[in-house]
Amino acid sequence: MRIGYIGLGAMGGALARHLIGKYPLSVFDLNRKAVEAFVELGATAAATPAELARNSDVVLLCLPRSSDVHSVLFGPDGAVEGLSDGKIVIDQTSGVPAETRDFARQLADIGVALFDAPVSGAMATAIAGTISIIASGPKDAFEKTLPVLQSISPNVFHCGERVGNGQTMKTVNNMMNVSCRLATLEVVAMGRKFGLPLELMTEAINATTARNYTSQGMLPAIAEGRQSTKFWLALQVKDIHQAITLAAEQKVPMPIGAVARSILQIGLNSLGKDAQLEQMIGVIESMADTKFVGAPSASASKEVA
Repeated sequence: MRIGYIGLGAMGGALARHLIGKYPLSVFDLNRKAVEAFVELGATAAATPAELARNSDVVLLCLPRSSDVHSVLFGPDGAVEGLSDGKIVIDQTSGVPAETRDFARQLADIGVALFDAPVSGAMATAIAGTISIIASGPKDAFEKTLPVLQSISPNVFHCGERVGNGQTMKTVNNMMNVSCRLATLEVVAMGRKFGLPLELMTEAINATTARNYTSQGMLPAIAEGRQSTKFWLALQVKDIHQAITLAAEQKVPMPIGAVARSILQIGLNSLGKDAQLEQMIGVIESMADTKFVGAPSASASKEVA
């Protein structure tokens, strides 16, 4: 089975690396350095998405947005020019379910199956090969390519045959994750204003019912002065905005999610389009006029005394 992978960014690159040596692998990305790194590892570079699709039985995509997927599939030299009856496309983008379903309908007209299989987990789990893959779409196409997905990670879930269900599940997860992350950071900032050491709060939180992904991963990283996540803040804003939009379509109010989106948007406006999600730590510190690591402020010291 010949595999093609389009999108070698931080996440796509980490996922695609697990396919090297297991399948004949062709890659495409606008970043030539990323492509060259894969060629050095044994992959073949494709000049266009069309060329990659022509030489692949299965094409995987991991791109920033559904609009990028549309361009790669149907734009000039798009993958559709190289796709033919019986080939399969797997969209690992955190995309818009309705748009992904439309892509699937268009490809079905030429005998090509498309299903979505976004991932959920930290970059470390993508590199380690333990990230969760949340797929949905035609069961026959899913089962045929399951060994490919399991080469990336054994943690593969199928959320039904309706294309887009996987992306919807990913959206639910994104909303829960970011809301919990911001809530954790703001209450820890409050504790710091009272002079509580970050290490003490982290240990206490993780021994109680307040324990969560952020308290177990990000808080220890802050205390140790290391990066806990590698993700563009603009993409996080995109993801949570997408979640709120999907909720609005179903008439589901998202007041907590809306607040989280506003805080992230403040951060993005302040830090700029190239900011990393990690930099929201500094935004929360600024909002609370405190630091997660270091001596408490003079006012905090007096309060505790």
